[in-house]
Amino acid sequence: MTTLLALFALLTVNAQATKKDTGNGPLKERVSNFWKKTKKSLDKAAEKIENDFTSESSGLRRISGKYYMNIYDTNLYKGEDGESLRSLCLKEFSGKYPHVKVHSCVIPQSEWLTETVEANGEVTGYAQTLYCYILGKDGNEGFINAKFVFERQKKVGEPYINTRVKWPLWLRTDVMTNDVAERLMMNK
Repeated sequence: MTTLLALFALLTVNAQATKKDTGNGPLKERVSNFWKKTKKSLDKAAEKIENDFTSESSGLRRISGKYYMNIYDTNLYKGEDGESLRSLCLKEFSGKYPHVKVHSCVIPQSEWLTETVEANGEVTGYAQTLYCYILGKDGNEGFINAKFVFERQKKVGEPYINTRVKWPLWLRTDVMTNDVAERLMMNK
């Protein structure tokens, strides 16, 4: 969202051409100068958006012009509910792709991501998120990488409740060739 606001701000700033920017020269020269400055600003904005989109924290990587999720194959979550949560994801995945051989089903977090919920400057509760990734081999042709999310909330002093109608919620699926999957696996 902040990236889109930055892009909008750059376009707005460039659209407000001043006398200094446009000069008093011929129209052709003034228009050419305006477009050069606009293009330079747009190129910078596009580079910032691409850097934000492909950063390590985004969980996405660009390969051959397309964006793919990172591949996770190490389960870091050791919570009591870990096995049942992974089982729920496997059930969803197998229901949609019954002929795909599951290579891995992992929760690459060591614990739930917890955020404090506040209202009027006071803590009113907590929201937690946990992600699960399944990597499946689709015959000899390629791989399927699926991402699921579990979300729950609680008010102060009360137990956690699931906040999604769908538990887990299937967020994204990447279908990729063997070449793309190998490149994602090599650069962990």
